[in-house]
Amino acid sequence: MTDAFTESLEAKVAEVAAIDDLLARGLAALEARQKLASSDQDLYAIQQAAVQGLRPGRTWAEVGELFGRSYAWAEAIAKGRSSKRSKTDHAVESTPPAGAAEGQPTDTGTPDQP
Repeated sequence: MTDAFTESLEAKVAEVAAIDDLLARGLAALEARQKLASSDQDLYAIQQAAVQGLRPGRTWAEVGELFGRSYAWAEAIAKGRSSKRSKTDHAVESTPPAGAAEGQPTDTGTPDQP
């Protein structure tokens, strides 16, 4: 990373931290993080294309070594299996509670005592 990028990022963090109103500060932080996440996904796609482009004629270990990483890292990036996948790769709904398929109630409170 360049010094200008780091300085710009640090300046933005300081700007957001200096906002007095808690709601305005929280909203500014949310907006900044959303922009970072979008840019991060774009950079990930660029990195993935580079790894895939370097693969022909090389082993995953050789590609990983070019980046100072492991073969598993290189293969995961190329195949889109890293932790930087877009959020659309995940389930939209949460896992149902245990026993829901059997018709058991989801209430985990204490049963009524006689």
